[in-house]
Amino acid sequence: MYWTGGFLWQIGAYGDTCVVIFFVLSGFVIAYVAENKESGWQTYAASRISRLWSVAIPALVLTFVIDYAGVRIAPELYIGKPWYAEDNPTLRYIASFFMLQEVWHLKLVPGINAPFWSLSFEAFYYLIFGLAIYVKSYWKWPAIFLWFLVGGPLIAILFPIWALGVLAYKNTRQLTLSKSSSYALFFFGLLIIIASPLLRPLTSTTFHVLDDVVVGRWVDAGGIYLHLLGAYGLSSYMDPLPKKLQARIAQVAATTFCLYLFHRPLIQFFSFVGPEDANSWLRRLLVIGGTLIITMLLYPLTEKLRLILRNFSLDKLPYRVKEVKL
Repeated sequence: MYWTGGFLWQIGAYGDTCVVIFFVLSGFVIAYVAENKESGWQTYAASRISRLWSVAIPALVLTFVIDYAGVRIAPELYIGKPWYAEDNPTLRYIASFFMLQEVWHLKLVPGINAPFWSLSFEAFYYLIFGLAIYVKSYWKWPAIFLWFLVGGPLIAILFPIWALGVLAYKNTRQLTLSKSSSYALFFFGLLIIIASPLLRPLTSTTFHVLDDVVVGRWVDAGGIYLHLLGAYGLSSYMDPLPKKLQARIAQVAATTFCLYLFHRPLIQFFSFVGPEDANSWLRRLLVIGGTLIITMLLYPLTEKLRLILRNFSLDKLPYRVKEVKL
């Protein structure tokens, strides 16, 4: 209501479900690149470091600049609002830079940028997965346990959601599904996701970890897992998409991480520099269209930073390559 007068409010209930989908897809993609694109722990580590910080650093800068201006230009959208974390700003930015903002559910997201919470989970899952597949010594298991302990129970209890993506990738490599089975998995999984706002309340009182709901997220993850298997199965019975369309899809998909970390401060920015009436279509165009355009413009800069960070990381890491098979 504050930003677009409630435009598209119907999809608001899917916000957390989308993060769950993001976790499962992340596990799927990381399993794929670990097996097919990264020849050892050095390239794996360099890729994860560069991917996270190439977007996190610009997002932190963007959040700070917009919050600094916004508090002075439109304090009514900041001061005292539940979506603005104004206490301990230095600690929040330091914790977010090191991906520690959600360790033991500390909730140290930076300023207005609440979506930053999930990066703690991602960073820990990248590290734990890397230890599991690249370290050959028995000592990797105590190390994995230690990192789960550092992250806290919520990061640990949601790890199976991310791991479902890894399992989905392994299943696509091993299973051959009939067309009917693929359709069944595709639509049943999709139905679970669509029904998420109805299913979440049924599970919201059953199991909590650090005051956070868990079971509904597991149900969502199961839905996207089944949907992925069905989608992959159906792809084997269909002609490939035209190469130009594949390229466009890949281009749009590549910007989604930037959109995830940039959208919240940008929405806030366009809400206080645009028309005062949140119900006006010009305001809605600015908030939604402006956010998408700025994200698209910033994406090439994050890619340049990613390459710089990756090369720097590879240069500093000791060279020793080992193949890995999931």
